[in-house]
Amino acid sequence: MASAPRIEESDLHALVDGELDAERRRRIEDHLLQHPEHAALVEGWRRQNAALRAAFEPVAHEIPPLSLKDAAARAPAPAQGPIETGAIHWGRPGASRPAQRLDEIRANRRRQALLSTLLTLLTGAAVAGLAALVFASRGETPHPPIAAQFTQNYAGRAALTYGTYVSDPRPVEIDISRRGELVAWLKERVGFAVTPDLADLGLRLMGGRVAPGVAAPAGLLLYERADGARVGLYFERAEAAGPAPPPRTGAGVTAIEWRAGGFAFALVGPLATEDMQAAAEHAARAVAEPAAENR
Repeated sequence: MASAPRIEESDLHALVDGELDAERRRRIEDHLLQHPEHAALVEGWRRQNAALRAAFEPVAHEIPPLSLKDAAARAPAPAQGPIETGAIHWGRPGASRPAQRLDEIRANRRRQALLSTLLTLLTGAAVAGLAALVFASRGETPHPPIAAQFTQNYAGRAALTYGTYVSDPRPVEIDISRRGELVAWLKERVGFAVTPDLADLGLRLMGGRVAPGVAAPAGLLLYERADGARVGLYFERAEAAGPAPPPRTGAGVTAIEWRAGGFAFALVGPLATEDMQAAAEHAARAVAEPAAENR
């Protein structure tokens, strides 16, 4: 019987970039569960992608200064010397210097802010990736660092997963138009396939995907409001616990966590806290009700 093909680094990059078919993706996700050092690399690359998008995506939506628009619209000037008028040298560099200087200052400030943000976000990911590579080169499995990374609270992991995918060009693996396939896939990979309907709260279900969890794959459902705001419902297997922690707010999003049926759930999104609480209560009722057609 032929052995399964070896997992190469190029396969891990293809997983992060969403370039694998369903069968190949499933095999590599199973591989990550058995090799935490590779899971750490993949998580680091995903954080880097999210950091790059967070740093540079706003620039793509900026309105260019008028000077740049005018420069792009103007035809190239013929090669000639300055036009002497006796008063103002219109053809010489510097005639529109105040406007150009203002644009340069603005551009420099944007670049400095973006670089500062990017460096801050990437430092943590780079350190984690370097540590994983060092352990791998020594033939060791970095269980303590990986355990420390993955045993943070469920709301923290939910916020990380949400931030990784919410702005992705393909935020969900399976669109809600293929609901039957989505439910079957979540049931097979995560063990839970209830898809709460939050339409009454103005949140349309876009679809879902499978994401790395602690001991098994986790699930993420994404909802979108009419104004474009997106909310994620994250869930993974978990032991029963005491009272749910209070809502956590940071970096412009709110995360609300609860447990039910052997799973931890966390609703994450940028809505107002009262709106997030209402959506979480609605989702909690949905996942707690018997839903044989979804399970």
